[in-house]
Parts: sequence; C-alpha cells; structure tokens
Amino acid sequence: MLGLLALVFVVSMTISYVISLPRRKRKITLVPLPENTSVRMIGPGGVYRCHFLRQSKDGLTFSAPLQRDVYVPLRVGEIMMIQAPLNDSVITFRAAVTGRNADTHEFTLANPERVRHVNRRSESRDTEVKGRIVALNGQSATMMDLSAGGAKVLCQAHGINPGDAVRLNLPDEMGVAYGWALEAIPTADGAYRSKAVRIRFETPLDGLGHHQRRVMYLGD
Repeated sequence: MLGLLALVFVVSMTISYVISLPRRKRKITLVPLPENTSVRMIGPGGVYRCHFLRQSKDGLTFSAPLQRDVYVPLRVGEIMMIQAPLNDSVITFRAAVTGRNADTHEFTLANPERVRHVNRRSESRDTEVKGRIVALNGQSATMMDLSAGGAKVLCQAHGINPGDAVRLNLPDEMGVAYGWALEAIPTADGAYRSKAVRIRFETPLDGLGHHQRRVMYLGD
C-alpha cells in the first residue's frame, strides 16, 4: 500500500513539473511595413482604411479606422484581414483584435502566424494596352502596363497617395477594376506635373492568360 502511494506521489509530482515548465515561445513573424503605412482592413463590419503604427511582442498597433468621421468600435476577438502595399508588391495577413484604446484611438491585432507577400514584378504583362486612355477615379489617365494583378498608369490625379482606394476603368470591354495604389511617383510630363501610379487589384483580372506569381510566406 505504501509503495502504491509513493508511486502515485511520484507520478503526480512529475506531471506537475512538466506542466510548470515554461512553454516554448513562438517566434514573432515580422511584418515588413514602415510606420504610418496606409492599409486596407476587411472585417465582419465592412472595409476600412487605417494606418500601421508599430509592432511589438504584444502585437501590431494601428490607428482606429474612421467611418463618416466617427471612429469604428472594433470588437476584441474579431478577425481582420490586412492588405498593405510594399514597394512593387502587396502583403496580406489575418489576425484577431486583441485590444483597443479609446483614449489614443488605437487598436491592437495579434502578431500573425504568417504573412503572404505577393510580388507583382513576376506577373506577365499585357503590352498591347500601353498608351491607351483610361480613367482613374474618374480622371483621364494613360495606361503604361497591365497584368492580371495590377496596372501602372500615368495621370494628373495629384490627390492619389500610396494606400488609397482606386477605381480603374479599363480599355473597351475589360470593364472596371477596383484596388489600391501601391505607389504614386511624381514625374515631369512636359508642362504638366503627372504621377505614375502603380495599382494592385482587389481581385485578379480574368482573360489575361495564365501568369506566374511570386508568392512568399513569412513565418511558419
């Protein structure tokens, strides 16, 4: 009887010791975004715009999104998808809201397990549309190149900045594409100041043939 009690004691102590061991910390996936980057956020309540502020071991901090000049009260636990421009590519990831601060108008997302990084440079281009006149956010623009995932246009839309939502009326029967500006670089175009705007589409275009995307996953 004493032997059985001793065995039970040893087993219980062993289990307690194992449970008390510190768990291996999961490596934080670095989100390669500069501070104050404008991002597109999709959640249960709709689509919003906000700015990335910083990353720490506690998560990713963003400015609270505005809707009709009112801060959107995101709920803790909601799953958000973030889409953000990065040079000539776009990164996307999903994460849950872990906290919000009504005083600073900031909210925090959990550090994502992985980040999807798509490089548009690896996509095949439709060169036949170069020089065609299109409309970007209702303003006249000239096509420079087009791929299934995005486009580059030359325009005088001075109000467009990286991260802004855009509407591109494509040539002829190709229809309308929605997306956001990856970059908007001022250029000298004769007597006028223009911008070369690189756009990432929300949904890849059909009818441009197969193309190869260079996709990299950051994290586990």
